[in-house]
Amino acid sequence: MTSRPRRIARALRLWYGRVLAVVSALWLLYATARWLLSGRWHWAIPLDGTPPLLLVAVPAVLLIAGAAACGGRRPWVAGTAAAALLLALTTGSGLNWPALWRDQRPVPPGALHVVSLNTQYWGQSAGVDRLYALLHRQRADVYLLQEHVRWKPGFGEKGYVRLDDDERLREEFPGHHIARRGELLTVSRFPIVARPPVGPGKALAADPGASFERVFLRDKVMRTDLRIGERILSVYNVHITVQLALDLDPFSGTDVDAYLQRKFAWRQEEFRGLERDMDRNPYPVLVSGDFNATAAMRELDGVRARASDALRANTDFAPLSWKFPARADFAGSAALRRAYPLWRLDWTFTTGPVRVHRYDFRGTDGISEHRMQDLRLSL
Repeated sequence: MTSRPRRIARALRLWYGRVLAVVSALWLLYATARWLLSGRWHWAIPLDGTPPLLLVAVPAVLLIAGAAACGGRRPWVAGTAAAALLLALTTGSGLNWPALWRDQRPVPPGALHVVSLNTQYWGQSAGVDRLYALLHRQRADVYLLQEHVRWKPGFGEKGYVRLDDDERLREEFPGHHIARRGELLTVSRFPIVARPPVGPGKALAADPGASFERVFLRDKVMRTDLRIGERILSVYNVHITVQLALDLDPFSGTDVDAYLQRKFAWRQEEFRGLERDMDRNPYPVLVSGDFNATAAMRELDGVRARASDALRANTDFAPLSWKFPARADFAGSAALRRAYPLWRLDWTFTTGPVRVHRYDFRGTDGISEHRMQDLRLSL
């Protein structure tokens, strides 16, 4: 006769298996729906927020945990968890598998040094002097900088103010060529020979009366053609519209559906505008910046189909660029201000005869929640 402790243990294993089976089925449903809807429906935006690392880790844990289930639940859990894990691994895990066997490449003499960074409102919390010191330490040939702007906390999209600091920029970067548009700032040791507008920026460029607010919100890709020796390199400085503000309060009366529709439409316009310009561009291309997109988001598919990810020159198995420790301006819950370094939102792509010798993510000494993209390349 089975003892009572054994009956209790078996009952617990049965319930454990049932719960695990339900959780694994729900996770597979979520993972499949997220992938099918990503980049295709505005309500996929909150679904897409899961870090790719968790898309891999959760089914992996479920797969291991399923070994302790009993009866028919064990193969059910194993099957659903394995399917979710396979989906994550094949549709954008963010893991850099070649880093396991790739050695760091030597950098040839004369290689270009490019730095790309979301400056977090131009070092607003950490101090602009610290930001300039960080940039000067890089000794880069080209700086692609985002969020060259001031932001007033609590005002949302109305809180962005233009920085009138041209004089200081010239003092800090003497002899350099400077292009700025909205929040985007490109500083180059090489001459800027053209600045064709891209995507939504075309309509704004044709309107001399466009306010800074409109330019800031809608002109998110700035192209500068640089003359490097006898060659022209087209450089795209990118900051795709953030899809969901961290401090958005869905209970404040905000029409969340309309908000997501607008953000989705803006992002689609920016990605498609960038892709169309890349298709027509006869020059070698470097695209870099804050895409506000992870490896698991299908919005990146168009760019990835046209260009090569600079990750081929990176040796991090799990390359991450956001959300790292930094002083923050966000009000509200302290949880929003904490560091959760789980995402790669910053990307660099190249086309044509652009050889990337080294591609690293570097810290910013707490100046920005983003890590700096540091590249060595040649034409």
